[in-house]
Amino acid sequence: MGDFITMIALTDNFAVTPDDLLRQHLLILGATGSGKSTSAVTILHDLMMQNQTTIIIDPTGEYTKLPHAIVAKLGYNAFIDYEQLTGAEIAQIFGVTEAVATEKVVDAWQSLKIQKNVVRQSGIYQKVNRPWATFEADAQRLYDYPQPADMHLLPEQLQQEFAVPTDDFDLIGQTIDQAGFRTLLPLIRRIKSQTSQPAFQQLFNLPSRKKIATVGMRTDVMYLMRLFSSQRSEQKILVIDLSELADNLGLGKVVVSLLMTALLRIKQTGTQQLPVTVLIDEAHRYLLQQPGVVDGILRVAREGRKAGLYLMLTTQSPLDLPAGLLGQFGNYLIHRLNTATELAQLPALAPLGQRIALQQVGEAILAGNQFVPPRELQIRQVAAMQHQTASPKFF
Repeated sequence: MGDFITMIALTDNFAVTPDDLLRQHLLILGATGSGKSTSAVTILHDLMMQNQTTIIIDPTGEYTKLPHAIVAKLGYNAFIDYEQLTGAEIAQIFGVTEAVATEKVVDAWQSLKIQKNVVRQSGIYQKVNRPWATFEADAQRLYDYPQPADMHLLPEQLQQEFAVPTDDFDLIGQTIDQAGFRTLLPLIRRIKSQTSQPAFQQLFNLPSRKKIATVGMRTDVMYLMRLFSSQRSEQKILVIDLSELADNLGLGKVVVSLLMTALLRIKQTGTQQLPVTVLIDEAHRYLLQQPGVVDGILRVAREGRKAGLYLMLTTQSPLDLPAGLLGQFGNYLIHRLNTATELAQLPALAPLGQRIALQQVGEAILAGNQFVPPRELQIRQVAAMQHQTASPKFF
């Protein structure tokens, strides 16, 4: 993979190499208003000025005014193309976590693709009274890049996935297991509700059965990530704005996981071995902690380094992160933390606990595998990179 080629000036008289700072991932910690975001944009600025590729996952839109930002606002001028999602990812979108339900969604999504591309008829793929041999032949004819299936038909197709035989076991089924299907009724209602909402249709680029007002040009965010990952950035930053999802945190978590999984896949399969740094701001908002679900952020933390994909996370407290994720970070930039419980998550810094608790805005301690002993810093502010983080004042 390619290496970084620049220095990052964290203060007016202290600079580090990006390799030392980022290649074991960087966690930026601190209470609200302690200077986390300023530290992040200072690092991003120096990377950007040397044409190093950076991507920001922005939950509130506060980074959209940064100079040279290419802004992809999901649900507005950018979308995730549902056609490129796997059946398991479709299940995630609708909040499915149980293994049996996930398997049914995966099967239903495959069936709808077969109906569209092999049978080449509208409607659902009937499994009642269909021989297994016919289905297996149809599945083998389903090529890698099929025409899109109709997600609106997913509830009806799910019912067909409960086809069961009664006396002819050469058939997929002769009747529907209604009791089994009824266990998915909450999911069915959720699918029908979400796929009928214009905001959901905009987010995943679903065909709409009603006219929706849109901006002139909309772009597939996966395409933008591939573009940024394959070449030097020319002093541009890709900002993926999630502010349209602010009222649906559950979906936001799934979307970030999908984006991180897709970016990891892009880096692992791409031919250009350029380093890519991803800032996930306020990362605690977007951690999937569901049994049986592998979070995309955690996957990048574990697997990204070999592919040249490096994480920079900001969050208010080390308590926000599960132990498995916290342990993936080799370096920390620690602003003010307010409680002893938080400091206890960083035992190596126990001798500096009092200093950490008393830090002023912009002060931070840089610690980690590459920074022994830790260094106390006053992070410099880059005037050109000011962004909207200040809370409104009463007077």
